[in-house]
Amino acid sequence: MTAPSAGIAERLEGFDFGDYARKNTRTLAILGGAVFLAAAGIWLWITSANRKEAFAQQALGQARVSAESGNLPLAASDLARLVDRFSGTHAADQAAIMLAQVRLLQGQRDVAINDLQRFVRSRRPAYVKASAYSLLGNGLEDAGKLREAGEAYRQAAAAANLDFLKATYLLDAGRVLAAAGDTTAARAAFGEVLGKYGQLDQATEARVRMAEVGGQVSDTLTAPQAH
Repeated sequence: MTAPSAGIAERLEGFDFGDYARKNTRTLAILGGAVFLAAAGIWLWITSANRKEAFAQQALGQARVSAESGNLPLAASDLARLVDRFSGTHAADQAAIMLAQVRLLQGQRDVAINDLQRFVRSRRPAYVKASAYSLLGNGLEDAGKLREAGEAYRQAAAAANLDFLKATYLLDAGRVLAAAGDTTAARAAFGEVLGKYGQLDQATEARVRMAEVGGQVSDTLTAPQAH
């Protein structure tokens, strides 16, 4: 059997591209136009996305100024409009988190919790979800839903991309779970800090809290495991 590559070589041998081009001018023109249109479309899409992100970041900066000046109603209005208008941008994700913070400060805890629960169910970058889960934990803790808060903090730890944040969120989880009376889950959270992040500053607090819930604490810090 003739090798496929050999067959191709035989078909290409003696091929006159100039002659083919003269006979198929219209076909090549159409193909060339299609390639050009595709390239132009991609360029326009990238340019539009960049412009949208730039406008969204500008709007986020203005909303942040309103929040920092204490004008929470205006900040909430600006952030809500930004999230709706620039959905899909990094700035809109940040605005959604900031909007929940503002609503918690305004005493609109239930609204903030509902918004955050919808937010974490959607597809978002992990680092954004970590912040959202942490804030959700704050809201649930304030509402007295300690076990749910503990789970939210654990989800924040799972989504975080920095070890010190993972350890901090695990401490929060253990703290609220202990307050809920679930000492087993609390010990598990503190134990994870000691087992994985034993050389971080958070391990000192984890050792103290582990002792408070009746867990075993070694005399020396456990070296962090590879992960």
